[in-house]
Amino acid sequence: MESVAAPAPAGVIPSALSVDVTGSPAADGLFLDAQIRDALDRRIRPTLRPGASIRYGPVVPWPLLPLAPGQRAAVNVTVSVAGDDPSAAVTATTTVTLNSVPVAPASPAVLFLSDDPEYFQSEGLVFHNTVAIERPARLYYYHSDVGVPRDLDVVLTASVPSRVQMIASSSGPDLDVMSVGHSVSRDFLRYQQANEGVVVDVEPGRPLVVRHTLMLQGEVVAGSLDLHVVSGGGVGVSVIGSPAGGRPDQFLNGPRVAYDGHRRHGVFDLASYGAIAGAFTVGGPPAAVQYGARTPTPRNLDPNDDGHDYGDYGVLHRITFALANPTDDPHRVYLYEKPLGGPVRSSFVVDGQLKEIGCVRVSQPYWIATYQLPPHSTGATTTLTMTDGGSFYPLEFGVTEAQPQPYTPPVGAPDGCSPNTPAFPTVGSR
Repeated sequence: MESVAAPAPAGVIPSALSVDVTGSPAADGLFLDAQIRDALDRRIRPTLRPGASIRYGPVVPWPLLPLAPGQRAAVNVTVSVAGDDPSAAVTATTTVTLNSVPVAPASPAVLFLSDDPEYFQSEGLVFHNTVAIERPARLYYYHSDVGVPRDLDVVLTASVPSRVQMIASSSGPDLDVMSVGHSVSRDFLRYQQANEGVVVDVEPGRPLVVRHTLMLQGEVVAGSLDLHVVSGGGVGVSVIGSPAGGRPDQFLNGPRVAYDGHRRHGVFDLASYGAIAGAFTVGGPPAAVQYGARTPTPRNLDPNDDGHDYGDYGVLHRITFALANPTDDPHRVYLYEKPLGGPVRSSFVVDGQLKEIGCVRVSQPYWIATYQLPPHSTGATTTLTMTDGGSFYPLEFGVTEAQPQPYTPPVGAPDGCSPNTPAFPTVGSR
């Protein structure tokens, strides 16, 4: 009797895995959960047979507790890989060890902007550049799909063994472009302030996919990724659009897909951009600054490249206001935002506290925070913020003694924003 060969496994699930995280401390349970699943994805996905898919069970034990530098913890995750007809489904439990490793914070010197073409209409290499060991970089990407489903991959490559710290936030795929852009900026502000990231090894000849996602018609995907090479050599970072269910490797060496004409691409100087200062004195006029306009903008480091970053996407702004009350009485003052370019959502870290502002469109001041200034006092307030992909700029940010609008309107209100879920891409949406 002729024996029948057993079907090949649909994928290979490791019995154990080690994940190096950073943070002071690495405290966010959802962040740690995401790093565990991303690390499993990076290990398992290259082993998948065509048509196979991965499913993760809960992390046990839960909740995940904060990890100070030098601490470690072990958890178990049940992983299932579903196969197609010729391959066998696989289920196993992986023990994941979380190691909190000390890495000094490193501010990116350059911004890699990948938003051109904004809409994928074909497959290929969308963006590529190299992160030098002495020059940390931030990648900001924002892309949507047109037509057939496509995969988007963010890939790291290296010519020598290298270790890279990544601080990442990502969102989508989703039809609601403003929610996608808002989630990226909000989460990145949280992670960047705590230096919450992951350290990965990039080996020559083994591209490392740090994000893989499927986009359907009209959906948008966005992300902000800080890359700091802590050892080894320069590390390449690429954004690739590939056929759904395919692999990005075949597109790593180009050619690059064609630009779409709006010129939102390039490598920009962050070392000398993003610091904004103002001053407010009680009894005087409101003090206000703007960001996200067409001037000023980050400087393109390639004088021969016509790419720009109108809207300051991917830029971390640090806004400091000096506050003075020379009078004999206490005075209450307010931080506010005022939309100038259209519908906008915002996230602000005000003196270390995260503030989320709902979607607004009317050009009037909206309340962010309140300060009580004692008589004859001086002080300062510092706010960190990033523009949201999908929102409209410029935005005014300032200090006033007049009470701003205390609440943002609900979605669908005449002075608020409608759900932004177009069935097809629209020209000039940002």
